[in-house]
Amino acid sequence: MKRTLWLAGLGLVAVAPAQGSSFGYPSNAALRVGAAYPLDGTTRNVVNNFIGVGFDYFLEKSLFGEGETTISIDWLGKSVSGAKGNAFPIMINQRFYNGPELEAGGGRTYWFAGAGVAIMDITSSDTVWAIRGGVGKEFGPNIFGELTFIYSDDAAGARATSIGAYVGYRF
Repeated sequence: MKRTLWLAGLGLVAVAPAQGSSFGYPSNAALRVGAAYPLDGTTRNVVNNFIGVGFDYFLEKSLFGEGETTISIDWLGKSVSGAKGNAFPIMINQRFYNGPELEAGGGRTYWFAGAGVAIMDITSSDTVWAIRGGVGKEFGPNIFGELTFIYSDDAAGARATSIGAYVGYRF
């Protein structure tokens, strides 16, 4: 079942750019992939490094006057096998840009902060409070990179607290 969902998600990602011009202005959805290093010792005993996959939905209206508000859903996991060692942070985030609107051939830098919950399945299953922050750079109208920090409350001795690096594509 999990492999079927994983393959279906990959299929959607592969087909989505064909639905519109990849050279047009980005829409309100983005996919990120990368890796994260768990900072919590208990978590590191179960997971040496996380695989990271994230989906961002950009809201039409920003919560603050500047920047963009996103809803993010991430998966930090040991493997796609479904074994223990997974965390699912779900956050509302605010991006603050350093510079003018996106220009042809280059992009802006930004920082972001968010808060929400993390559904943990590392030593046991639980839902805890979490925060997220980091910096990013747009490399063009659709491609971006991010360095992130996630901090979560304790769930039976384990935390989703980690640092990560991601490359993303905004559809």
